[in-house]
Amino acid sequence: MARTEFAGAPDDLADAAPEPFVVEPASLMADRDPPPPRDWICPDLALPAARVITFLGNGGFGKTTIAEQLAISVATSRPLWGMPVAGGPVLGIWCEDEQDEVDRKIRTIAHAESIDLGLLDNLFMLSRDGENNALCTFQDDLIVLTDVYRALDATVARIKPRVTIIDTAADVFAGDFMSTPHVRQFIKVALGGLCKRHHTAVLLLAHPSATAMSSGDGGGFSVAWNNSVRARLFLRRPKSDDVEAIADRRVLEIKKSNYGPTGAAIPLIYDNGRFTLDPDPIAEDQSKARKAAKTDTRLSMAVMRYFSEHAASGQVVALGAVLQALQSAAVVGSADDDKAREKVRKQLQRTLKGLAEEGLLRLSTVPRGYRIGVEAST
Repeated sequence: MARTEFAGAPDDLADAAPEPFVVEPASLMADRDPPPPRDWICPDLALPAARVITFLGNGGFGKTTIAEQLAISVATSRPLWGMPVAGGPVLGIWCEDEQDEVDRKIRTIAHAESIDLGLLDNLFMLSRDGENNALCTFQDDLIVLTDVYRALDATVARIKPRVTIIDTAADVFAGDFMSTPHVRQFIKVALGGLCKRHHTAVLLLAHPSATAMSSGDGGGFSVAWNNSVRARLFLRRPKSDDVEAIADRRVLEIKKSNYGPTGAAIPLIYDNGRFTLDPDPIAEDQSKARKAAKTDTRLSMAVMRYFSEHAASGQVVALGAVLQALQSAAVVGSADDDKAREKVRKQLQRTLKGLAEEGLLRLSTVPRGYRIGVEAST
């Protein structure tokens, strides 16, 4: 299954006549053209081309969904959350989701973003769920690349992806997560080799250590996981004691970027099967005062989605009809008593009024109800 990449013990090297490295003086640069500008997949997200990037976050937080959104954006050359993306083919290797689940997620994201599935001829998604996916093992602390790695290398050579996504590190790395030599060789030799030979960026999804999760650093085990990559992203929930407010919210942080600034944070909210920019992000230093606003924000998004899908041509919809539709879609609960029903109704009234004040909806008196606003329909 595997074969050793590095052969030769120190005694063998002592008897050899090695060739020296070819080293040139820097002065020769004066006679050469400068290298081309640095190539980026998405500069605003600190994603360089042809380099290894890690994307860490706790299980169930949405890393896979965000990686699939990035994949679709790159494959279709569409912006991601308003950020420009330099497109091209994408290869996704998914070791946790079965093929049907991968297909379901791609279909959901494409539908939510109004993307025709027929346009995704640059997107290649392969489930390896239930397979042996180890790309390397180690013998005497030296990396051994497996037949799985060689198959991946051949696949990358054929597809020539601009981005190769691998989900997750725990499935493909069979070394010691705490060993700097193991991690370093995996990142630089195995994944970095794909980058160098095929000019593909490798986005490796991984889970942070428990300590890194609690500290907010979002790193993983040996410091080599951070030091060996050119960029590192971290997905977390907003810092708040308000459990309801943060349930669907995430913050995507740029924890490392060798080629640009770090520390940027992108507030996101889960909506309709994918993440969108959070229109009303939690101010994390004032989180305890934001509970009501968070609930209304999610309701506002559901209301606007309803009008866009069912009343886009300007039909007037009564408050009761909107409420009934949202209850049928389980966006709001079906109250059992008058007091609870009135509470839900008033919450929806506040949301509709707020959307009308923003120009996204318009109040109609004859007939009584709301229609989609000019800003939302253009």
